[in-house]
Amino acid sequence: MNEAIKQKIYDTGFEHEKMYGGCAQCVLCAMRSVMDIDPAVVKSATALMAGGIRSGNSCGAFNGALMAISSVTGREPDNMGDSRAVAATAVPGRKLYDKFMEEYGSVLCRDIQYKIMGKSYRMYDPDDLKRFLEDGGHDDKCTAVVAKAAVWAAEILEECGLKEFK
Repeated sequence: MNEAIKQKIYDTGFEHEKMYGGCAQCVLCAMRSVMDIDPAVVKSATALMAGGIRSGNSCGAFNGALMAISSVTGREPDNMGDSRAVAATAVPGRKLYDKFMEEYGSVLCRDIQYKIMGKSYRMYDPDDLKRFLEDGGHDDKCTAVVAKAAVWAAEILEECGLKEFK
């Protein structure tokens, strides 16, 4: 993948997260800048929004990147018995997991926040959300997590021979 495409994905993810929040959706919007992803898929990621479903659990950027990968490799709604499509998501999904583990040591939002910000935030608590914003969560912290996750998803799709980006 050429550097211009990587930069486009990174910049789109970063800017979307900075302006709108919603990590999963922002990863998907970044991927939409270079490939066809149905807007309904982006909409479906709304509940995965910020703060690990606002509870510190599974990272929205990780989930959004998995959704982007699955949009290429996953099974079709009218062919749920397609075990090959399910199997096709295993290797790229694991590669993404390994990238997150290597970079952040976790796929949990609260752990990633702690790694990049020195503490975690309860996004459902208005005071904690305010502190998260004051501490730069949407300036250069979670924005970078989103941007990297989108680039990793694209790299993995290409590395696994599932999608070519030109």
